[in-house]
Amino acid sequence: MAWLFLLDDLIDESDLGKDADLLHEHLRDMLEVAIGKEAADSPMGRALEEIITQASHGMANDWQLRFRRHVADYLSACVWQAAHRQHGQMPSQEAFPAKRREFGAILPSFDLVERTEASCLPPSLYYSRPYQDLLIAAADVVCWTNDLMTVEKEAAQGDPHNLVLVTAHHRRLDRHAATLAVADACEKRLLAHERAHRDLTVLTQTLDAPPSARRNADRCARALIGWARGHLEWGAATPRYDATTAAPRAEAS
Repeated sequence: MAWLFLLDDLIDESDLGKDADLLHEHLRDMLEVAIGKEAADSPMGRALEEIITQASHGMANDWQLRFRRHVADYLSACVWQAAHRQHGQMPSQEAFPAKRREFGAILPSFDLVERTEASCLPPSLYYSRPYQDLLIAAADVVCWTNDLMTVEKEAAQGDPHNLVLVTAHHRRLDRHAATLAVADACEKRLLAHERAHRDLTVLTQTLDAPPSARRNADRCARALIGWARGHLEWGAATPRYDATTAAPRAEAS
């Protein structure tokens, strides 16, 4: 989280976040680390290399590949975000939710749930429809509640990468109506997570999965929504998202 916040602030509070070519070059070292291509040169690249190495210790190869891919998706989505800022483009309503999950670094963060629970899920469960449904639902809850908390700060900075602002623009709503629409969408995603959790329980029973696999899947499903709840409680208490503390954009060094 410290690494993500440092990089996020560097991108959002400097001209890097408004120049896709410059940002891509800045992130090249980290992208190569993420895909295991080369050793890192930059301090942030070396830190990422250490994070990936330590997180991967003792984890299955398929988990390690997935974690690396999600980190790379996050870095690439930051460049996508910068390109939209650079050209003054509002993200499309259709593409934004998936990109929001990517540049929010939610999926690599959620991968660490399995690491923390010491319960790496087999591909047959991780990629099943119920687990993917609950995974994406929990990720959307994190991203969209974050957008509810940060909309004033991001609007003040002229950054359109917020579901409230995207909704207001495409549905021609005022800020209050768009906020209510996103809050309602969050509630629906919570219900979707509950349904998917029940479906996952049925699936593990149908597959006659061993008791340990059933427990692991259930623990991971509960941990995902606990992660979302923890994020919400932290976000409500931190001054990080206060619009009055928004820093002016600095030159990238």
